[in-house]
Amino acid sequence: MSFIVEPLSPELTFGKTIRGLTSEHIKDPAVRDQLRQYWVRDGMIVFRDGEINEEFQLALSRIFGPLEAHPVKEIRTEGKPDLITLKSEPNSATVVDIDGDVGGGYLGWHKDLVYVQHINHGGILRALTPSKAGGITGFIDQIDAYERLPDDLKKRIEGLHVVYQMAPFNAQRYMTRATVKIVSTAPMIQRALDRIPQDFPPVSHPLVFVQPDTGRRALNLSPFFAMYIEELGEDGHELLTTLAHHIIDGPAYHHKWGTGEMILWDNWRMLHSVTPTPVDEERVMQRTTIQGDYGLGRTLEFPVAAE
Repeated sequence: MSFIVEPLSPELTFGKTIRGLTSEHIKDPAVRDQLRQYWVRDGMIVFRDGEINEEFQLALSRIFGPLEAHPVKEIRTEGKPDLITLKSEPNSATVVDIDGDVGGGYLGWHKDLVYVQHINHGGILRALTPSKAGGITGFIDQIDAYERLPDDLKKRIEGLHVVYQMAPFNAQRYMTRATVKIVSTAPMIQRALDRIPQDFPPVSHPLVFVQPDTGRRALNLSPFFAMYIEELGEDGHELLTTLAHHIIDGPAYHHKWGTGEMILWDNWRMLHSVTPTPVDEERVMQRTTIQGDYGLGRTLEFPVAAE
């Protein structure tokens, strides 16, 4: 029996839904090549109604590249270096207040690992324990975001770079239009934050990225973790705010999780976010990290400081 490929949404310029994919299908080199083409062309794939388990998640991920261990060791899955486990649990989650909505597990709009020099190429995410409320994962396509920019703004940002660094929520100015307040920080996350001065120096990435396989240009901004524009310092705050709002206000896909699905995305192109989970609910996710480096990141010196 064959699998079915559908548009993710008729209202979006990105994404595919694939139904019924199994281990038998991906033994075929032609199927693996087809999946890689969808990944490059469409940016993300939602897998439904097929084989959904840890073994298949790992095998499917390896179609798109070798897997790597996540640099934040605190979220690595014990005994399984190719997986990370993301948890929001009562009494142990980072809890935030977002315009009065209090919950755990929140993440603003971001690229994974943009705070290191080598940005991984993607990942596949699966829900082990989805929350009943919240925990919705959003996706935004930065090829579409770039194409929607006015020509004068495209010219203005050409050749500019953004400086990123891992930092707590109260240091993030661009990841959301909402007001975010930290209620409590998970001990595991605090341990990672404590390692910033030793293990996570600031890095610089270009504000515009050209997709190697297609030549399409993408707005290469991760609002979460963005500190300032390297060439402009604090004088670039207004420009960075304008670009972040342009992205956040654009077309997006919002996914409410069940256990019978997985999502693959191209991390060089797509942004994602997670809405808060109620503090009394558990949400457990597992993700692979697909190795890759577009070769444009640069590690800078400590400390981060706009001149």
